[in-house]
Amino acid sequence: MLKSSLTLATSAILSAALVSPVLAAPADFVGTWVNKDANTRGVTRLVITSAGGNKLNIRVFGQCHPSDCDWGTKPLVTYGVNVQDTNHSYATANYNKGFANSFLTLNHAGQQVMLQGYTQFLDNSGRQNYYSREYFQRQPRVRVPVDIRQLPATPFR
Repeated sequence: MLKSSLTLATSAILSAALVSPVLAAPADFVGTWVNKDANTRGVTRLVITSAGGNKLNIRVFGQCHPSDCDWGTKPLVTYGVNVQDTNHSYATANYNKGFANSFLTLNHAGQQVMLQGYTQFLDNSGRQNYYSREYFQRQPRVRVPVDIRQLPATPFR
């Protein structure tokens, strides 16, 4: 009797786990993501924000000198693996910069995002179209305690 009760309980727990997996929502993409390769010559940072509901925007920054180039903000479209899947771990965005079109795909997995870029040159420059893959980690938020004491306005002597 005890053995069959344990078997039923175990089956119920496993069934519940299969029916109700831990889901990622489009909001899991929200945050500032920094390239794991500090010396990248490609995309250095992604800033993903909510645009209301399950809609998102992405702002991409690329390696430039002396400061990063701001590609601007575009809609970020998220995807599940099928029409019923609310676990949106994939996303796309498109940046047409006039001289080149960059189609970006993102894959959110745990604490990292993999970015794949497909860049097509449109300016007849002879440059070769190219593919890139880069990995990003979420930049931690710095929280300042609400009750932080104010420093004196004049320096100590």
